[in-house]
Amino acid sequence: MSFPLAGIDIAILLSYVLLVFGIGLFLSRRASRSTEEFFVSGRSLPWWIVGTSMVATTFAADTPLVVSGLVAQGGIFKNWLWWQYGIGGIAAVFLFAHLWRRAGITTDAELIELRYGGRPATALRAYKATWFGLFQNVIIIAWVMKAMTKIVLVVMGWDGGTTIMGINAEVFTVLTLFAIAVSYTVLSGLWGVVMTDLLQFVLAMGASIYLAVAVLQRLGGISGLSDAITAQGFDISETLRMIPRAASLSGANPFLEFLVLIGVVWWASYSIDGGGYLSQRLFAAKNERHSVLGFLWYIVAHICIRPWPWIIVGLGGMALFGSIDDPELYYPMMMRKLLPPGILGLAVASFFAAFMSTIDTQLNWGSSLLVNDLYRRFFRKERKEREYILAARCSIILLAVLGALGSFAVKDISFAWKLVYSITAGIGTVYIARWYWWRVNAWSEISAMATALLCTIILTLLGRSPRFAGAAFTTFPYSLVVTVAVSVPAWITVTFITRPVDRDHLIRFYERVRPGGFGWKAVAAGLPGFESDIVGRIVLVKVIAGLIMLNSTLIGTGKLVLGSRPEGFMLLGLAALSGAVLYLFMRRGKS
Repeated sequence: MSFPLAGIDIAILLSYVLLVFGIGLFLSRRASRSTEEFFVSGRSLPWWIVGTSMVATTFAADTPLVVSGLVAQGGIFKNWLWWQYGIGGIAAVFLFAHLWRRAGITTDAELIELRYGGRPATALRAYKATWFGLFQNVIIIAWVMKAMTKIVLVVMGWDGGTTIMGINAEVFTVLTLFAIAVSYTVLSGLWGVVMTDLLQFVLAMGASIYLAVAVLQRLGGISGLSDAITAQGFDISETLRMIPRAASLSGANPFLEFLVLIGVVWWASYSIDGGGYLSQRLFAAKNERHSVLGFLWYIVAHICIRPWPWIIVGLGGMALFGSIDDPELYYPMMMRKLLPPGILGLAVASFFAAFMSTIDTQLNWGSSLLVNDLYRRFFRKERKEREYILAARCSIILLAVLGALGSFAVKDISFAWKLVYSITAGIGTVYIARWYWWRVNAWSEISAMATALLCTIILTLLGRSPRFAGAAFTTFPYSLVVTVAVSVPAWITVTFITRPVDRDHLIRFYERVRPGGFGWKAVAAGLPGFESDIVGRIVLVKVIAGLIMLNSTLIGTGKLVLGSRPEGFMLLGLAALSGAVLYLFMRRGKS
C-alpha cells in the first residue's frame, strides 16, 4: 500500500478535521433549541457571513476539477457553462433576494403553499421536497463525493487494486468522507455549516492561489506556460480565449455554444431566482438588506475571484502532462507534483474544506426539505421541536448514505452538472413569473417541470439512436434550447387553461411579500402602498450596473492574470466606475 503523505501532512489533516468537529460540537446546543436555529440559524446572520457561506458552499471539491478539466476540453471559454449564472445572479440580487427574506419561510418548497393554494399546491410542495431534497440532492452529494475521492486516490497514489485494512481504496475513501461529512453537520445544523464555511473558504482559496503561483514559477510565468502548452500540441490561441471567436450561427461550434449559454441558459435555469440551498442563507439573514448585500458579495466572489487559480492549474496540467483521458485529474496531479510536504497537507486539507462546505450545506438543506415539507407538513404535525430535530439528524445520515452509494455510479462530474441543468431547463421562467405575475399557479410549475424532464429523456434517447447520433439539437447546451422552446409555451398554455389561485390567497401572499410590478395590478392595485411597490427604473439601473461591474471584473482579472495588462486595467477601471454607480443607487434605495 502506497502512502506518500509525510507525517506533517497527516498531522495537518487530522488537526483540521478535529477543529471542524470541535466547532460542530460547540454549536450543537444552540442548534438544538429549535428547527429555526437548526435550519436557518435563528434568522440572525450578517451579510458577510451569508455571502461567504454561499461562496464556500459552491466551492466544492468538484469545482476546481471541473473548471481545470473544462479548460483542457475546449479552452477557458468553456467556463461559461457556469459563468453564465452571474447574469441571473445579479438579477436575483435586486429582484428576488429581499423577497425570499420577506417571505419568512424555512425552505423554498414552503413558498409553494404560501404562493398557491389548494390540492395542486399541496402535491407540488410534496413533490419538490422529494425531488430536490432527496433525488437531485443525492445526485449532487454523489458527484461531490466522487470528486473528493478522485483527489484522494491521486494524491495518495492509490489505484483500483489498492486495499487499506482489507478494504478497496475507493470504498475506504468514500467511507471516510461519509464519516467526516456527517459528524458535525448532524450536531450543529446550519450554525455549524456557516461558521465552518468561513474557515473553509479562507483555507481553500489560500491553497488554490498558492498552487497557481507554484505552477507559474515552475513554468516560467505566463509566457513559459504558453510555450509549454503549445509544445504539447494544443492550440494556445484558442485555449486562452475567454470569449470564442465569432463563427457561423448554424451547426455546433464554440461561438454558438457561448451564445446559448449567455442568451438562454441563465434565465431558463431553476436557480434564476436564488432558490434552493442558496435561499436557505437568505432566510437566515438578519433582514432584507443583509440578504441583498450577502447575495451580491456571493455573486462577485463566486464568478470573479475564485476561478482564476483553478484555470491556471488546469493550464499547467496541459503543459506538464499533455492530453490525458480524464482532464479533471489535472488538479490533484499538479498538487502531488508541485507541492512540498506541509504545503501538500494544507492543500489536501483545503479540498476537505471545499468538500465539507458543500456536503454540509446539501445535507442540511436536503434535511430541511424532508423534515419541514414532508415529515412535519404531512405526517407529524404540531409535535415538539425535539422530535423534528431528531428527524433532521436521521435524514442527514440517510442522505449521506445514499450520496456515498451514488458516488460509485458517477464517472464524469461535468456530465452530472449538465444533467441537472437539462432536467430543470425552462423552469426558471415560471420561477421568475411566480413572483411578478399573479396568474401563475401550481399547475404552471408542474407542467414546466414535467415538460423539461420529458424533453431530457426524449433528447437523450434520440442522441443515442443511429439516426440522430451526434446531432447538435440532442447535445448540451443546444438541447436546452429545444427544451426551453417546448417547456415555456407548455406552462404558459397550462396557466391560462387552469383555474387561477383564489384571490384572497393571492392578496395574503402579496401583503406578506409585496413583490410589486405591473403583473400584480389586477389583484393588488387597491391595496395601500401598492404604487410604492412598483419595480421602477432604479432597479433596472442597478441590474445593468451590476452586470457591467461583474463581467468587467471577471474578464479584466483574467486579462491581468494572462498577461494582457492594458486591457485588464481598462476593464477593471470600468468595473470600478460601474461599481461606484451601483453603490450610489443602492444607497438611494428602491424607486
